Amino acid sequence: MQDPTSPQSKAAEWILKECEAEVPIDPCTPSQLEYNEQRYALAVLYFSLTGDGWNDGSNSNLDPSAPAGTWLSNLDDCEWGTEISGANGSYNQLVCNDEGHVINLNLQTNNLIGSIPPEIGVLSYLTSYISFTNAQSGMIPSTLGLITPLETFDVEFNNMDGTLFQEEYMTSLTNLVNWRTSNNNFVGSIPSEIGLWTKLQNLWVSDNVITGSIPSEIGQLVDMDVLLGYKNQITGSIPSDIGNLGKMTWIDMEDNQLSGVIPEEFYTNVELAEVILRNNTLTGTISDSVISLTKMTTFWVSNNELTGAVPTTFGELLSLDSLELQNNMLSGTIPEELGSMSAIEILALDQNDLTGTIPSNLFGFSLSKLKILYLNDNQLTGTLPENLGGSPRLDSLKLNDNQLTGTLPIISEGEFLFLSK
Repeated sequence: MQDPTSPQSKAAEWILKECEAEVPIDPCTPSQLEYNEQRYALAVLYFSLTGDGWNDGSNSNLDPSAPAGTWLSNLDDCEWGTEISGANGSYNQLVCNDEGHVINLNLQTNNLIGSIPPEIGVLSYLTSYISFTNAQSGMIPSTLGLITPLETFDVEFNNMDGTLFQEEYMTSLTNLVNWRTSNNNFVGSIPSEIGLWTKLQNLWVSDNVITGSIPSEIGQLVDMDVLLGYKNQITGSIPSDIGNLGKMTWIDMEDNQLSGVIPEEFYTNVELAEVILRNNTLTGTISDSVISLTKMTTFWVSNNELTGAVPTTFGELLSLDSLELQNNMLSGTIPEELGSMSAIEILALDQNDLTGTIPSNLFGFSLSKLKILYLNDNQLTGTLPENLGGSPRLDSLKLNDNQLTGTLPIISEGEFLFLSK
C-alpha cells in the first residue's frame, strides 16, 4: 500500500472512490464485508495483470457506467467479465454462484501481462482459474492453497517461473482435477505429496525445468487420464506403481533423462492410446505384454538404449498407426506379424541391429495405410521383396546402410504414386 503505483494501492483507491458513488452493492457496507474483499481482490487482479491492455473486459478509463462485461464498472462484480465466443464454444470470463461468490475465472488468450497477485487467495470459492496463452510472469502465489475447492488451474503458455509444487498448497488442493502448467519456466521436482491429489485427471508439466524423479506416489492418482512431462530434466526410472493408472489414455515423457527399464506393470494400463517415451536413456526390452494395450494408436520409444527383439505381439494391435522404435539396440529379425497392423501409417525400425530379410508382407495390401517405412541403418540381408511397390500410400521409404543384395524389382506403372523420398 505504500507504493501508490502498486496494484494494491490502485485497487484501494478505486474502492474508496466507489464508497462515494451509488452502486448496486455498496462496497463500504459492513454487512457486505465478504463481498467487499472479493471486489477488492478482483480489482487487484485486474491491476496486477495490466487490465487496461486486455483484449476483452478492459476498462482503461475506469468508467463506472461501463456496461456489463466490463471490469471495474459500478455493477455487481458478478456482472464483470464478458462472454467470449470461440471455435470451441462460449464461455464467461467471470462466473459467480447463486450466493455471489466468484467460482470461475477464465482469462485465456487475453493479453494478460504481469503476475498473479497473492490476493487471489481471497477468492476462496474459486473452482477454476484459467489463463493460458498470455504473458503472465512471476511465481504461483502460495495463497493458492487457501482455495480448497479449486479443481482446475491452467496457466499453460506463459512466462511464469519459481517452484512449481509448493508445500503451501500441496496438502490443501486435494480437489484438483486439472493441473496444467506446461510451457513456462517452472523449476523444482514432483514431490511425494502429489499422491494427495487423488482426484487429478490431467497433470501437465511439460516444457519447464522440472528435475528429480517420478515419485512412486504417482500410482495413487487412479483417475489420471493424461500425464504430460516432456521437455524437462526428469531423471530416474519409471516407477512400477505407474501400473495403477488404469484410466490413463496418454503419457508423454519424451526429452527427459529417464533411465532403467519400462516396468512390466506399465502394460497393465489398458486404456493407453498414446505412449511417448522417446529421447531418454531407457534400457531393457519391450515386453510382449504390449499386446495388452489394444487401444494404442501411438508407441514412440525411439532414441533410447532398448535391447532385445521387436515383439511379435505388435502385430495384434490393430489400432496402432504410429510405431517408432528407431535408434535403439534392438536385435533379431523383423517379425512378419507386423504385416498385420492394418492401421499403421508410420513404421520406423531404423538405426538398430536388426538382421535377416525384409518380410514381403510389409509391402502388402494389408498395410494399405502405410506412409512412412524406415528400415535403414540395420544389418538386413537378402533381396528386396518383389512386391516392393505394393504399398499404395507409401510416401517415404528408407532402406540404405544395410547388407541387401540383388537387383531392384521392377516397379510397375501406377505404383509408388505418393513416394516423395
